Amino acid sequence: MGKVRKVKYFTNEKKALISDENKKLYEKYLKSSIIKNKDVKETTYKVYQNYMDHFLVYLAEEWDNISLYGDEFMEDAVDIMEGFIGFCQETLLNNKKVINTKISTVSSFFLWSLKRGLIDRHPFDKKLERMKGASDEKIKDSYYLTEDQVEQINEGLLDEKKFDFQDRLIWSIALDSANRVGAISKLTVSSLDLENMVFENVREKRGKIVEVAFEDETKKLIEEWLEMRKEMDNLEIDSFFITRYGGNYRSMSYSSLQDRVRKIGKIVGIDDFYFHTIRKTKLNLLYEQTGNIDMVAEWANHESIETSKKHYIKPKSKAQLRREMRELIKKNKEEKKDNQDQ
Repeated sequence: MGKVRKVKYFTNEKKALISDENKKLYEKYLKSSIIKNKDVKETTYKVYQNYMDHFLVYLAEEWDNISLYGDEFMEDAVDIMEGFIGFCQETLLNNKKVINTKISTVSSFFLWSLKRGLIDRHPFDKKLERMKGASDEKIKDSYYLTEDQVEQINEGLLDEKKFDFQDRLIWSIALDSANRVGAISKLTVSSLDLENMVFENVREKRGKIVEVAFEDETKKLIEEWLEMRKEMDNLEIDSFFITRYGGNYRSMSYSSLQDRVRKIGKIVGIDDFYFHTIRKTKLNLLYEQTGNIDMVAEWANHESIETSKKHYIKPKSKAQLRREMRELIKKNKEEKKDNQDQ
């Protein structure tokens, strides 16, 4: 792969989007840290502050400046951090080592907050897996799956020695719906409208209520899953995805869902595979198939089509642009000749 282009993204205009509340919370932590180690005030802590600004701008743009100490952040932290990882990979083109440092920067703030008694738990420590192979500086060309890769995963999931039925369900629902993991993790049997092929009234980020839709093939899998659940002993739980522990069933956790998705990514040779990748893949494929960005943005639950354009549509390669321009030039010449002949 050629030289990676640098992305100038965090302008003063971007930083102005950060809420005063979140800015003050981090400044308090930074001041406390500098007091303990003034020697690195202009070096290490400058880097950390810059990386935290990256995270806070992302939080402002994608999560409406959700409060760092708020209940909603604590509940959706893993989803938020996975989205940030995807943002660093695909928008900023950061390598794994830089991304891990950014995650550690955010994590250090919460560790300090926990020690100070400002929060009662770390929102994502031990729940969010750091990126593996950080010493490898190569960035993948793309985290959008092709249609062939999607089909390869569909076939790979049929291997019952490596994957179970819920793996197929998770993949199928995530791909069909393009919803965030925050919504996928909250699916329940009672919210399922099988006839209209949708889960209704699912709570997503910041209390937003969304629908999680699926296609005919996934409907068949869900019907089969509902029948399988009837055969399970002591199954008295509404959660759609479940695990069994100590003889009892309980909701499948964020970390379990993520572990399953990472395992699914290995089918196509991607180790750092996330729900965000599935979401981007589906939205990009929808755009390629329909050409309708408004429809894609609505399916993604984006308030602005600009979000869809910037972060979820794969940029065209020069080779593809060349082909399209040649076809357009040829078409224009033919239309011009036809008009002259008339």
